[in-house]
Amino acid sequence: MEKIGQKNLKINAILNVIKTFMSLVFPLVTFPYASRILLPQGLGKVNFAAAIISYFAIISSLGIENYGIREAAKIRDDKKELSQFSKEIFIINVFSTFIAYILLIVAILCIPKFSEYKVILFVTSITILFNTIGMNWLYSALEDYLYITIRSILFQIISLVLLFVFVHKETDYIKYAEISVFSNVGSNLFNFIHIRKFISFKTGLKLDLKKHIKPVLVLFIMAITVKIYTVLDTTMLGFMKGDWEVGIYTAATKINKMVLLLVVSCGTVLLPRLSYYSKLHDKTKFLSLSYKGFDILFLMAVPCTVGLNLLSDSIIHVLSGTNYNAAIVPMRIMNPIIIIIGISNYIGIQMFMPLNKEKWTLYSVAVGALVNVLLNTVLIPRYGSIGASVATLIAESSVSVVQLILVRKYINIKKIFFSFLKYFLNSLIMAIPIFLCKIIIKIEWVELIFGFISGICTYFLLLLLEKNTFAMEVLHTIKNRCRIISIIKK
Repeated sequence: MEKIGQKNLKINAILNVIKTFMSLVFPLVTFPYASRILLPQGLGKVNFAAAIISYFAIISSLGIENYGIREAAKIRDDKKELSQFSKEIFIINVFSTFIAYILLIVAILCIPKFSEYKVILFVTSITILFNTIGMNWLYSALEDYLYITIRSILFQIISLVLLFVFVHKETDYIKYAEISVFSNVGSNLFNFIHIRKFISFKTGLKLDLKKHIKPVLVLFIMAITVKIYTVLDTTMLGFMKGDWEVGIYTAATKINKMVLLLVVSCGTVLLPRLSYYSKLHDKTKFLSLSYKGFDILFLMAVPCTVGLNLLSDSIIHVLSGTNYNAAIVPMRIMNPIIIIIGISNYIGIQMFMPLNKEKWTLYSVAVGALVNVLLNTVLIPRYGSIGASVATLIAESSVSVVQLILVRKYINIKKIFFSFLKYFLNSLIMAIPIFLCKIIIKIEWVELIFGFISGICTYFLLLLLEKNTFAMEVLHTIKNRCRIISIIKK
């Protein structure tokens, strides 16, 4: 087993970004195709079912994902201890998965609306089983991002082929759901086989499940609270307004969620390392890495938010079609969540978790859940997807505000604010060429391409002028690659 010092954090971050980037490229190809074939109604059915299943997935996973990463990262150099821990956590996970499926069956039998969706609900529920056997938390703790990246990309390519072969008409929404499940968790079956490289389930030690129950339940309560306000909008839209509104809301939030996933992925790889520094009580390295994480977050999240806001109408038309015109306003309302959720995710998971301050995350998400339930109840019946967007934006903002107040004990908020301000000003300058593209170019897909390219080039140039560390490293890498290519040609 490699020592933690031998693991290259930069390489892990790059691999995780590649994996996440491919997770974005895949929907960029599949979503425009699926949204036009299935239309808002069919797309709404799939996403309503996914929203419902996500509640049962939370019951199955408890708080194991983040707890497993944190605790396994601390003992990763001891194979016997890691094996024992993994065995105990897996058994708990199997039991919780069994309970989740029992509750799902009861819900389908007892709730009339669920019985209408029973086939697609059972198809989507396969994610619950495969997430359990996949043990992705262990791979993250071991920082084995190369395997995770290769595995994910392979299954996405296979899924892309399956989509074009089997999904051709609006009634193929169940086939689309099956392919989505295969793409997201199909590779987890190989995880269970590959995991024997790192651990053994034959430890010969007595199981001690009890010691894990309390921390896992705390994280479970936190996770289910988060789920209330992250999926409740889709669930309430489905119950109150129907599949069409869910389809519109899905189109409005799809790109935001994809970009958010890319932004968050950079910070995800910091959790094992921050947990390690926290265990060693190395405050200097912990704070240094924490500030670096915020800087990377703002560097990516702020320009994405500004750019998406300017290009929202073109994005909706190019990716989803004119049938989704109603999604433009909700998308613009939701764009700031890329920054807002980025902050709350980073503080709540990457910082509070290593510091064993999960209760602080719980407090903040409880506030967010309460705000979201109240606002959804008032706004969705009257304003539909627009109301859900406003409710989500305000709820997410309340979570971040509470966490920023609580984290002041450990970090300098002013330092974080000035980091944000620096990238915000750069993003405003970046907005100028994007705005000019919108005025000059009248073909939307061309406008989107040139707006995207001009925005990235302007922003990167500004970073270079400021001698931004990240930009300088990218430039240095490009120069090295060009030098190698020129040597090969000679």
